[in-house]
Amino acid sequence: MAQIDLKVVLMIAMCICSISCDPRPQESEAESEVTAWTENLGNNHAPGVHCSCNCALPAPTDRQTCDSVDRMQADLDALLAWKGTATNLLHHLKNSLQVVSKRLEGVSETGGSSEGTKVLAANLTTVLSRKLSQQLQEATEKIIWEAKGPYPMGVESGAIPDAQMTASSEYNDNHGPRRGRLYTVNDDGGIGAWCAKTNDGNQWLQVDLGKVEEVSGVVTQGRQDCCDQWVTTYKLHFSTDGANWRPYIDRFGRQKVLQGNSDRDTPQRHLLDESVTARYVRFMIVTWQNHICMRVEVLGRFL
Repeated sequence: MAQIDLKVVLMIAMCICSISCDPRPQESEAESEVTAWTENLGNNHAPGVHCSCNCALPAPTDRQTCDSVDRMQADLDALLAWKGTATNLLHHLKNSLQVVSKRLEGVSETGGSSEGTKVLAANLTTVLSRKLSQQLQEATEKIIWEAKGPYPMGVESGAIPDAQMTASSEYNDNHGPRRGRLYTVNDDGGIGAWCAKTNDGNQWLQVDLGKVEEVSGVVTQGRQDCCDQWVTTYKLHFSTDGANWRPYIDRFGRQKVLQGNSDRDTPQRHLLDESVTARYVRFMIVTWQNHICMRVEVLGRFL
């Protein structure tokens, strides 16, 4: 345990990060009407937080550690930025409840039922509290999403099992699709990438997410070990059932060709113009360097 703690400390020390966060909460004044206030609350946007962490570490495992530290820092920065907006919303709630209280007092003074007034006040308080709680939860999730970007969907981590990694072909078992996980390295289980049996335009690598999820991007790498082998361009196809496929297209309706890799290890990330709902993600190979080999991750959000 001491060795693990020491390694984490060393990794954090080695990761020289430049964090620049710019929270911009959009505030609104408390409305005199409770209804108007709740509508305004529903339109309130979470603050935009822009953070970056630049790390230059040599080994894949070190880069993974750095990425984890970066994600934790982004979470912390996002929540701290959101704290101010949450406080403002609570002040709005307090002001609105005071308005409700004064109006109910007016109803009581003009002959309204005291018991009915109490019930009405309790009901309004409950509605406002629930509304606020819902908006806080949604906005907190949104701000973390904006700070971190899409989440890795489990290819690199192994959460997606080998059986859900398939391909058009494999050079041999040591080059199978299970080796096509981001940051995979050459070990007793096989080589450091998935490699196709033949080099042609009919090759693909497929990830089954297990169920329909929201896909927002992908990451690719080349072959890690012996050779300069990687995919230079590719297309993406998506499916909800594994039988009917739709290509990823740009805003003009044209099938989009994505830029792949230019070396073995540098991750190349692409965020989709719009998120796609899919269970299956297929990387359709277009061009390659020397031999078709690649490692991948799918980015998105679990539904």
